[in-house]
Amino acid sequence: KIGARNAMLLGAVLFPLGTLTSSFVPQSSPWLLYVTFSFLQGLGNGLAYTVATYVSTGWYPDKRGLVSGLCMAFTGGSSAFLAPICSKLVQSTGIISTLRIVGLVSLVVCVVCALGVRQALAGSASSAETQLESYNVRRALKTRPIWHLIVCTAFFPTMYMIMFPRFSVYMTDAGFTLSAATLGVSIYFIANTLSRLFLGALCDKISYKHVYGICGVLCILSAICLIAAHSLFMFYLGYALLGLGFGATNSVYPVTINKSYGPVYAGGIYGVALFGYMIFCTLITPRISAALVASTGGYTASFIYGIVLSCVAVVSMYLIPKVDRKPLDAAEKQAESV
Repeated sequence: KIGARNAMLLGAVLFPLGTLTSSFVPQSSPWLLYVTFSFLQGLGNGLAYTVATYVSTGWYPDKRGLVSGLCMAFTGGSSAFLAPICSKLVQSTGIISTLRIVGLVSLVVCVVCALGVRQALAGSASSAETQLESYNVRRALKTRPIWHLIVCTAFFPTMYMIMFPRFSVYMTDAGFTLSAATLGVSIYFIANTLSRLFLGALCDKISYKHVYGICGVLCILSAICLIAAHSLFMFYLGYALLGLGFGATNSVYPVTINKSYGPVYAGGIYGVALFGYMIFCTLITPRISAALVASTGGYTASFIYGIVLSCVAVVSMYLIPKVDRKPLDAAEKQAESV
């Protein structure tokens, strides 16, 4: 609707605006953080993240897996150095000053980068796929692939959602030290970042469906490892497998959407596909997982639940049909005649 650069600029302003305004929230009104830190930051982050990924894949249609993998790897991997920097700032200057420093730096960096964003024109890239029409969101909703993708985003992250709030607790409950548990979390994030890059690039070599299948196998193996884990090595292996399996799915989705619907409206279609994740995984799965842990006194039932839903998601991905997209010139003539 407003173009890639404008959308990116909007995200580049909203994210630091949320950070900056959070520093001015009075102690008497903590609920305002839902507006500043949650809503404004989340809106800005979502805009910038989605636009960056889909603009990049539009320029490199033959390397979409590699490009989306690079974007996702930097998105996930940046916390490895940004989190310690922010932590040091909080310790030395306090949370208020840190929010203002991060907000101002983010504003400058993101706006400067956004000004260089330019969307590839339809049919401009030298690839057979880019010479085909792109489906908009309304047309995409009338086809099967988008609903398969909603199922995938709803079900596949289940293992991650089970473990995310428990990464450290799961290991300390098993008798390991907090330092050992923290290392396990680091192993997960390293594996997650590497997976986004290398398995994302693999999408350019083999079918994205096969890469997604590999992700499913890795997540299932992770659950089996964590169920049987008694040694530190088994816990670390389970965390690494989970990072490898879940991380790369974020690189597969952009490839899937571009191949199914073309690059022009891919960002908006991805936003629709994420409703599965937003509704099911963030609202329903944590409650089911917590109930299973509370009722059984352990994590095994919860992990089995994760295995089953991972299998459903992989089957859903493999069942995605090919969308019949017409050549651009034929689609334009049909539009003119209508």
